[in-house]
Amino acid sequence: MRLLRHPLLNSANWSAALFLAGLSIALCLTPASSYSETNVVDPTPQKTPEPASYPEGLISIPDNDHFSKFVFVVGKKERTLWVIERMGDELKIIESFATDMGKNDGEKTKANDSRTPTGIYFLQKRMTQPEIPFSLYGNLAFATDYPNIFDKRDAKTGSGIWLHAVPDSVALTRGSRGCVVVRNQVIQKLQKYVKLGQTPLVIFNEVHFVTYEKHLELRKKYRDFFEGWRKTWEEQDVDSYIRFYDASFKNDQMDYKKWYRHKKRLKALYKSIKVDLSTPLIIQNKDQVVIRTLQKYASDLHQDFGEKTIHARESANDGMFGFKIIREDWMGMTESATTPAAATTEAPSSASNP
Repeated sequence: MRLLRHPLLNSANWSAALFLAGLSIALCLTPASSYSETNVVDPTPQKTPEPASYPEGLISIPDNDHFSKFVFVVGKKERTLWVIERMGDELKIIESFATDMGKNDGEKTKANDSRTPTGIYFLQKRMTQPEIPFSLYGNLAFATDYPNIFDKRDAKTGSGIWLHAVPDSVALTRGSRGCVVVRNQVIQKLQKYVKLGQTPLVIFNEVHFVTYEKHLELRKKYRDFFEGWRKTWEEQDVDSYIRFYDASFKNDQMDYKKWYRHKKRLKALYKSIKVDLSTPLIIQNKDQVVIRTLQKYASDLHQDFGEKTIHARESANDGMFGFKIIREDWMGMTESATTPAAATTEAPSSASNP
């Protein structure tokens, strides 16, 4: 190629022009494939050891259509997202994908620390263009409920922890600002498993897999706790019932002492009560336990139906099960509304009700 010198260019400007022209030629001649996904090497999602194919903290997935039958399990150490499905009485890993995490290691404690939290979260909102910029979040994102009940109890700050994608030219080893990040084609696959407000995103520091026999042992332990709590409530054995609660218990209306007095008043008011609970969602991570169930309550004076959510924590002072309830919430609904279609934009907010 021949460059023609403009009469207005002096020697210094001419040298600069030659340099810029050469740079432009080099950029133009760079193969397009160098910016494509083929030059971005993603981490390999980890396989699960057989027969230990049950994530240790995934205790129980409900057997009704109100809750999600899928759970997303993320291992920060493994940099992998597993999709777990309830199939009858068993849990199956149906897919696994490479992920990116916060650029800084360790537990998230405050805003802007670029760390990914460890905990039990639920996908709350679906976002795509034009609400989110493609260059930062790819073609789809799901917001979580960070900070959740446990995070707030621990005085953790920050917000905006999402499951989202990135453009294909961005490496999954770059490090995020705390979000869990996957490829565009992966999040498109994941969205079919999402029921907003119900699909858990459980983030572990490291995922430990156990055998089916060990899984059954853990499930029995937590379901025994669940059934013991239900039974003492139904029998109106208030003093045994309150032992399931930690002294730090608090919901939007009552603390531990008010809750105990409230149950004493109801015992004096109602001659009998009946409490029916569906097969629960039970997830444990670190010292945290989340239980969700459909609750049908009836007494001689009152009846209702709704979704019960229990937050519990390990307690060294509890000799029964090793953990106690720190918060309990209830959201009323009609029985005919227990099988909603998967939400498309945002999950409904829950309400507290003693």
